[in-house]
Amino acid sequence: MKRGELVNSACPIDRSLSEVGDTWTLQILRDALHGVTRFTDFSKHIGLATNVLSARLQKLVAVGIFEIRDSELGNSHEYVLTEKGRDFHTVLAALRQWGQKHLFDDDEPMNRVIDARTGQPPRPMTLIAEDGREMTPDDILVVQSRAADPIESAVPIETPRRRQS
Repeated sequence: MKRGELVNSACPIDRSLSEVGDTWTLQILRDALHGVTRFTDFSKHIGLATNVLSARLQKLVAVGIFEIRDSELGNSHEYVLTEKGRDFHTVLAALRQWGQKHLFDDDEPMNRVIDARTGQPPRPMTLIAEDGREMTPDDILVVQSRAADPIESAVPIETPRRRQS
C-alpha cells in the first residue's frame, strides 16, 4: 500500500500513520504534550529545519490536531493541541513504555515520566478485555463494520492468525 492510500484504508492504524506516522511529527507531538506551543521553541527543541517543521505543523493544523491561536505576547501565534491532539498522549505513553522496556541498557540514562501528584511511574499500559483479563496478540480478532454500527454487526477479517484457527 502506498503512503497516499493510507488515508482511505479501513485500518485505523493506517489512517493514524497517514496523519502522524513520521519521526518529526511524533517529536512535535511529544513536545506539544510537554507544553511547547511556539514555532521557535519546537525548532530549538527538535533541531528540525524550519521548512520541514513548518510543513509538519501546517499538516497537523489541517488534520485538526493543532489549532492556531494568537500569542499572548502579541507578536506571533501558538500551536495549541485540540482534543484530538491531546488524546494522542496515550499513544506516546505506550511508545515510551515500549522503548523503556526494550531499547535501553541498565546503565544508560533514560528520560522517564512520573505522576506529578505521587512521584510514581504510571502502570504499564496493556489491553484489558471487557471481562478484566489482559489481552495478548493471540486474543485479538480483527473485524470490520461501519464506524457507526454496533460491534455485533461486524464481520471478521481474513488474517493469517484467523486462517490458522
